[in-house]
Amino acid sequence: MQHVQRLLFGLVLLSLFVPGATASAHKPIWGEEDGIIKIPDLVTSYAFYRDLPSGKVDAYFLEGKEGQQFNFGVQIPDLEGLQDYEVTVALFGPGLPEGDKSQLPPDHPEDLGALIFPSAITEEFFETFTQTNYLGRQKITTTLPADGDYYLLVWQPDGLAGKYVLDSGRAENFAPGDLFLFPIWWVQVRVYFGQGPLLLAIASVILLEGIAIILRRRKK
Repeated sequence: MQHVQRLLFGLVLLSLFVPGATASAHKPIWGEEDGIIKIPDLVTSYAFYRDLPSGKVDAYFLEGKEGQQFNFGVQIPDLEGLQDYEVTVALFGPGLPEGDKSQLPPDHPEDLGALIFPSAITEEFFETFTQTNYLGRQKITTTLPADGDYYLLVWQPDGLAGKYVLDSGRAENFAPGDLFLFPIWWVQVRVYFGQGPLLLAIASVILLEGIAIILRRRKK
């Protein structure tokens, strides 16, 4: 049993140091289904894994400074039925130009200007750590025009349900304790990709093997 556990943990750690691995670039966040999701800062690289129900608009909040650069993008999990999935993103904030309200969802900040970013096809990528594929969509770099509170809205124009990952920032800021969270993040991402039953099957095999080892030792 211990040998199996060590092997699995070793594989997870090994994947973190594979050249070209991209999982270490983003600190994953699973936000609440309702309410505004806060982007902690604009420097650290975060990845927000989201399920988008039919007709829902996700809202993010961030605090910005004049002249600060804001990098963010959208990726779609490469899953059956999501190959053509797309979402629209709009950034609201002080000093931004007035957006075309006909392109915006009904519930949006009325007193703030907006930049609207329709879906676009960008580079696909493979995340080595979790062995998952993503379809590239929007990739945005913009400079904030003023100090203040900004909001980022994400929605599907036709109201279709799906999944997306919003990434923000570029700096890989990880604390030493995050090393122990990597196995948990690995499982969470795999579950997000609908592989919960597979993980359950693997856990069952490990459990049964452990029971078998215990029984053999007792017979001896």
